[in-house]
Amino acid sequence: MPRPAGDRAPATPLPRTVTAAALAVLLLYPVAAGVLLLTSDGWAVNRANVRVWILVTDLVGMRERISPEQFAALANVALFVPFFAALAVLRPSWWWVLLGAAASTAVELYQGSLGSRIQDPGDILANTLGAALGVALGMLLRRRVLRRAGARRPGREPSRLSAAAGAPGAPTTPDAPPAHSADGPDGGPDDRD
Repeated sequence: MPRPAGDRAPATPLPRTVTAAALAVLLLYPVAAGVLLLTSDGWAVNRANVRVWILVTDLVGMRERISPEQFAALANVALFVPFFAALAVLRPSWWWVLLGAAASTAVELYQGSLGSRIQDPGDILANTLGAALGVALGMLLRRRVLRRAGARRPGREPSRLSAAAGAPGAPTTPDAPPAHSADGPDGGPDDRD
């Protein structure tokens, strides 16, 4: 039987460190991404991308397998993951993906208006995919953090169903007959079943 609305257990709050980290990402990340995305010098951005490609592919030994163009597409996905993960940790919602698509579209339109940067619909798709991955990661992280925080909460009482599930032979359905009701007269299993 569901609890009345006024009888709900209070929600477990996010730990302060998790909230602070998510807020820091939300405050600082747009500045760093803005410098990269909104600069008018497309050549400088391209050179920076190639330098990062060289560094990363050398580090993992995959320069021959990943082209600079493929790396740029992966970077466009990765670019939106942290910000949208932080949003989803604080306020889980799949609507953030729509915000990611809109923000990416706005950035591409702005870059096209500069004349020195190229609009690329593929970037919008990659950024939107990054937003979706970020939201999924943020929701997963939030669920895990809250599960751990709820398990550690002092004075937390298990619900009737979880308490019943932990008891050997106890029914997990409220108002179910006791587990021993199918036993025969001598206490053993009844062979009439």
